[in-house]
Amino acid sequence: MSDLNTVYIETERLVVRTFDENDFEQFKRLLDLYGGWQMQKPRAKEFFDWHLSNYKKMDIITGTLCLGVFEKETGDILGQVAAQEHDDLNEPEFGYGILPCAREKGYAKEAAKGTLEWIEEKYDIPYIIGTVAIDNIPSQKVLEYCGFQLVNEQSLLIHMMNERHDFMYYRYYFNSPE
Repeated sequence: MSDLNTVYIETERLVVRTFDENDFEQFKRLLDLYGGWQMQKPRAKEFFDWHLSNYKKMDIITGTLCLGVFEKETGDILGQVAAQEHDDLNEPEFGYGILPCAREKGYAKEAAKGTLEWIEEKYDIPYIIGTVAIDNIPSQKVLEYCGFQLVNEQSLLIHMMNERHDFMYYRYYFNSPE
Protein backbone atom coordinates (compact mmCIF):
# COMPACT_ATOMS: atom_id res chain seq x y z
CA MET A 1 0.00 0.00 0.00
CA SER A 2 1.38 3.41 -0.89
CA ASP A 3 1.47 6.24 1.64
CA LEU A 4 -1.46 7.86 -0.17
CA ASN A 5 -3.58 4.86 0.76
CA THR A 6 -2.40 4.57 4.35
CA VAL A 7 -3.96 6.44 7.23
CA TYR A 8 -2.15 6.81 10.54
CA ILE A 9 -3.73 9.12 13.12
CA GLU A 10 -2.10 9.29 16.53
CA THR A 11 -3.94 10.69 19.54
CA GLU A 12 -2.99 10.75 23.20
CA ARG A 13 -3.85 7.08 23.83
CA LEU A 14 -4.80 5.70 20.43
CA VAL A 15 -3.66 4.94 16.92
CA VAL A 16 -6.39 5.10 14.28
CA ARG A 17 -5.14 3.52 11.08
CA THR A 18 -5.83 1.54 7.98
CA PHE A 19 -5.98 -2.19 8.58
CA ASP A 20 -3.34 -4.44 7.07
CA GLU A 21 -3.23 -8.20 6.43
CA ASN A 22 -1.81 -8.82 9.91
CA ASP A 23 -4.93 -7.36 11.57
CA PHE A 24 -7.44 -10.03 10.50
CA GLU A 25 -7.59 -11.89 13.83
CA GLN A 26 -8.16 -8.64 15.73
CA PHE A 27 -10.64 -7.40 13.08
CA LYS A 28 -12.83 -10.47 13.70
CA ARG A 29 -13.51 -9.17 17.23
CA LEU A 30 -15.40 -6.24 15.62
CA LEU A 31 -17.96 -8.50 13.93
CA ASP A 32 -20.16 -8.46 17.03
CA LEU A 33 -20.49 -4.67 17.11
CA TYR A 34 -23.42 -4.26 14.70
CA GLY A 35 -26.24 -6.34 13.27
CA GLY A 36 -25.01 -5.89 9.71
CA TRP A 37 -21.47 -6.85 10.67
CA GLN A 38 -22.69 -9.91 12.59
CA MET A 39 -24.17 -11.14 9.31
CA GLN A 40 -20.63 -11.12 7.87
CA LYS A 41 -19.23 -13.70 10.32
CA PRO A 42 -19.55 -16.62 7.88
CA ARG A 43 -17.52 -14.66 5.33
CA ALA A 44 -15.29 -12.72 7.71
CA LYS A 45 -12.13 -12.95 5.56
CA GLU A 46 -13.95 -11.71 2.44
CA PHE A 47 -15.48 -8.85 4.46
CA PHE A 48 -12.03 -7.93 5.81
CA ASP A 49 -10.47 -8.10 2.32
CA TRP A 50 -13.29 -5.89 1.00
CA HIS A 51 -12.35 -3.25 3.58
CA LEU A 52 -8.70 -3.51 2.55
CA SER A 53 -9.66 -3.12 -1.12
CA ASN A 54 -11.48 0.15 -0.31
CA TYR A 55 -8.13 1.74 0.58
CA LYS A 56 -7.31 1.90 -3.15
CA LYS A 57 -9.92 4.63 -3.62
CA MET A 58 -10.02 6.26 -0.16
CA ASP A 59 -13.53 7.39 -1.13
CA ILE A 60 -15.91 8.50 1.62
CA ILE A 61 -18.31 10.25 -0.77
CA THR A 62 -19.54 7.24 -2.76
CA GLY A 63 -17.53 4.47 -1.10
CA THR A 64 -16.41 3.24 2.31
CA LEU A 65 -13.34 3.81 4.45
CA CYS A 66 -13.03 1.77 7.66
CA LEU A 67 -10.11 2.32 10.04
CA GLY A 68 -9.07 0.36 13.09
CA VAL A 69 -8.84 1.98 16.51
CA PHE A 70 -5.91 0.52 18.44
CA GLU A 71 -4.58 1.18 21.91
CA LYS A 72 -1.25 2.93 21.39
CA GLU A 73 0.51 1.22 24.30
CA THR A 74 -0.49 -2.41 23.58
CA GLY A 75 -1.52 -2.43 19.92
CA ASP A 76 -4.79 -4.13 20.87
CA ILE A 77 -7.86 -3.35 18.81
CA LEU A 78 -10.50 -1.30 20.62
CA GLY A 79 -12.91 -0.58 17.79
CA GLN A 80 -13.29 1.06 14.42
CA VAL A 81 -14.20 4.37 12.84
CA ALA A 82 -15.61 4.72 9.38
CA ALA A 83 -16.66 7.30 6.85
CA GLN A 84 -18.78 6.25 3.91
CA GLU A 85 -21.73 7.07 1.75
CA HIS A 86 -24.90 6.56 3.78
CA ASP A 87 -26.80 3.91 1.85
CA ASP A 88 -30.21 5.56 2.28
CA LEU A 89 -29.36 9.30 2.35
CA ASN A 90 -26.45 9.30 -0.13
CA GLU A 91 -24.48 11.71 2.04
CA PRO A 92 -21.03 11.14 3.57
CA GLU A 93 -21.52 9.62 7.02
CA PHE A 94 -19.18 9.24 9.98
CA GLY A 95 -19.53 6.35 12.40
CA TYR A 96 -17.67 4.40 15.04
CA GLY A 97 -17.92 1.35 17.21
CA ILE A 98 -15.97 0.54 20.36
CA LEU A 99 -15.75 -2.96 21.79
CA PRO A 100 -17.80 -3.38 25.00
CA CYS A 101 -14.65 -3.99 27.08
CA ALA A 102 -13.29 -0.57 26.03
CA ARG A 103 -16.42 1.55 26.44
CA GLU A 104 -16.88 4.41 28.92
CA LYS A 105 -13.18 5.30 28.82
CA GLY A 106 -13.37 8.17 26.31
CA TYR A 107 -11.92 6.17 23.41
CA ALA A 108 -14.86 6.90 21.08
CA LYS A 109 -14.51 10.66 21.66
CA GLU A 110 -10.75 10.55 21.20
CA ALA A 111 -10.88 8.44 18.02
CA ALA A 112 -13.75 10.47 16.57
CA LYS A 113 -12.07 13.85 17.16
CA GLY A 114 -8.80 12.71 15.59
CA THR A 115 -10.51 11.13 12.62
CA LEU A 116 -12.74 14.14 11.95
CA GLU A 117 -9.67 16.39 11.91
CA TRP A 118 -8.06 14.04 9.37
CA ILE A 119 -11.23 14.01 7.22
CA GLU A 120 -11.35 17.81 7.22
CA GLU A 121 -7.73 17.94 5.99
CA LYS A 122 -8.15 15.24 3.34
CA TYR A 123 -11.62 15.87 1.86
CA ASP A 124 -13.25 18.99 0.47
CA ILE A 125 -16.78 18.48 1.78
CA PRO A 126 -18.96 21.00 3.64
CA TYR A 127 -20.28 18.53 6.22
CA ILE A 128 -20.51 14.90 7.24
CA ILE A 129 -23.51 13.30 8.90
CA GLY A 130 -23.90 10.97 11.84
CA THR A 131 -26.90 8.76 12.45
CA VAL A 132 -27.50 7.18 15.84
CA ALA A 133 -30.29 4.96 17.14
CA ILE A 134 -32.75 7.00 19.17
CA ASP A 135 -32.06 4.96 22.31
CA ASN A 136 -28.25 5.08 21.95
CA ILE A 137 -27.66 8.04 24.25
CA PRO A 138 -23.89 7.38 24.74
CA SER A 139 -23.25 7.60 20.97
CA GLN A 140 -25.38 10.72 20.71
CA LYS A 141 -23.22 12.28 23.45
CA VAL A 142 -20.04 11.37 21.51
CA LEU A 143 -21.33 13.11 18.38
CA GLU A 144 -22.39 16.17 20.35
CA TYR A 145 -19.01 16.29 22.14
CA CYS A 146 -17.32 16.30 18.72
CA GLY A 147 -19.44 19.24 17.52
CA PHE A 148 -22.18 17.48 15.56
CA GLN A 149 -25.46 19.36 15.50
CA LEU A 150 -28.77 17.52 15.82
CA VAL A 151 -30.91 18.18 12.73
CA ASN A 152 -33.91 15.90 13.24
CA GLU A 153 -35.20 12.38 13.74
CA GLN A 154 -35.50 10.18 10.64
CA SER A 155 -36.74 6.72 9.74
CA LEU A 156 -33.99 5.20 7.60
CA LEU A 157 -33.63 1.96 5.69
CA ILE A 158 -30.65 -0.20 6.60
CA HIS A 159 -30.12 -1.83 3.22
CA MET A 160 -27.80 -4.60 4.44
CA MET A 161 -30.55 -5.82 6.77
CA ASN A 162 -33.55 -4.58 4.72
CA GLU A 163 -35.01 -3.04 7.86
CA ARG A 164 -36.21 0.47 8.65
CA HIS A 165 -35.21 2.06 11.98
CA ASP A 166 -35.56 5.46 13.62
CA PHE A 167 -32.37 7.48 14.03
CA MET A 168 -31.21 10.81 15.32
CA TYR A 169 -29.71 12.62 12.30
CA TYR A 170 -26.72 14.88 12.99
CA ARG A 171 -24.43 17.04 10.87
CA TYR A 172 -20.86 18.11 11.50
CA TYR A 173 -19.92 21.21 9.51
CA PHE A 174 -16.26 21.50 8.59
CA ASN A 175 -16.61 25.23 8.02
CA SER A 176 -19.43 26.60 10.12
CA PRO A 177 -22.36 27.76 7.98
CA GLU A 178 -22.75 31.53 7.66
